[in-house]
Amino acid sequence: MPSDSVSLMIYRSSETGGGESNETPYFTCMFTEINNIALGLGIAQSLFLAGILVQRHRRLYANRFLAALMLVYGVVLGHLLLQDLGVFRTHPLLYLLLSGLPLTAAPMHFLYARHLIHPEKRMELIEWLHFLPFLLYKASELPLLLGPSSAVTALLIQSDTMDIPTRFFFFNWAIIAQSVAYMSATLLLLRRHATGLEDLVSSLDHLRLNWLRNITLLTLVAWLLFTIEYAFYLEGMILGPRFGVSGIFGGVLVYVLGYLGLSRSEVLEAPAVLGSMSELSQYREEEGKQLRSASIAPSGQGVPGETGVGTPAAAEEADARYAKSGLGEERAEEAATLLLKLMEEDRVYTDSGLTLPHLAEQVGVTPHNLSEVINTRFGQNFFDFVNSYRLEQVKRDLRDPANAHLTILAVAFDAGFNSKTSFNTIFKKHVGMTPSEYRAG
Repeated sequence: MPSDSVSLMIYRSSETGGGESNETPYFTCMFTEINNIALGLGIAQSLFLAGILVQRHRRLYANRFLAALMLVYGVVLGHLLLQDLGVFRTHPLLYLLLSGLPLTAAPMHFLYARHLIHPEKRMELIEWLHFLPFLLYKASELPLLLGPSSAVTALLIQSDTMDIPTRFFFFNWAIIAQSVAYMSATLLLLRRHATGLEDLVSSLDHLRLNWLRNITLLTLVAWLLFTIEYAFYLEGMILGPRFGVSGIFGGVLVYVLGYLGLSRSEVLEAPAVLGSMSELSQYREEEGKQLRSASIAPSGQGVPGETGVGTPAAAEEADARYAKSGLGEERAEEAATLLLKLMEEDRVYTDSGLTLPHLAEQVGVTPHNLSEVINTRFGQNFFDFVNSYRLEQVKRDLRDPANAHLTILAVAFDAGFNSKTSFNTIFKKHVGMTPSEYRAG
């Protein structure tokens, strides 16, 4: 994923370290031609994905950052193509107009992840500071912009040799450091989001954002590969034309990120998923404020993400943790009774977007106290508790002759499951056979 200024340092002759040959090998010519075709396709697909995201999936606020990210990648690829075609030699000021944009890519990747996790939030003023490095870089170009165009042309000519201009040298390391830092921060953000989800939501598949975590991890790998290639380049060793290893790898990841972001948008925009994510975000933010407001958390005060897992030992641990929660025995019994009524009579578990805060509101207790009731009275976390009811309904319906015309997936969705993969995993884990085997038996 080389930056635009890095692209200006591509060594295009047959030289490998300052030799005198100016002939361009056939392989390099062929690679350059193929590379230019790939750049053209990449530009088209980036702009297409950005347009579709804006036109059809604006409702998901995070998609604004993804669309902007696709647009930036499209412009950066266009910059690379124009450089390959030699346009900047005759129009050097055009280079200044398009340069520096890679400094906005990593921050937008981070903001995309952040606003997926917090869909109810809108961009805050402080978040514009993420783009300060880009603005500082553009400010550093003012002397070039106001000076003679020959100065820019001289830089471009110098960049075709191993003698890298100082501003490009520092820019390249800056973009590497920034990208690695932002990808690492995004991974940390996604990890914190995934921690303790089973204590707060009843459906995990669409909320974990594993696909974004994997893309982010691979993007980090792409930048590390580019760092290695660039370090070799500085030593006069070129591993492949146009930083081919990291460039191709990064280009593929750009497309995959856009495609997955587009394909997941319909799921993430669904009221159940969007509502669950918003409730989860607001609850965690409130919990965080409460923890920060107290210099020392009260003994026994539970922290989201640390509930039991359905074993006697976990139940005993939960008893100790909630010893000073303030929920009296009588009130806990009332909450447990109402909870069972909601589950068994009202079948609230059939809501695939059911969350701990939402159910706590129906029971009339705080989410923390409802978590206490589920942990201490039933020895389960929220996810296992709700899905045990869904599983029992599925088992009943699969054995009911009146449902013989229904597919297994339809039965599962009626019970509150919202993912075929998750349903099959849970069913086989707790029943010991596949849903098809159970129905046949």
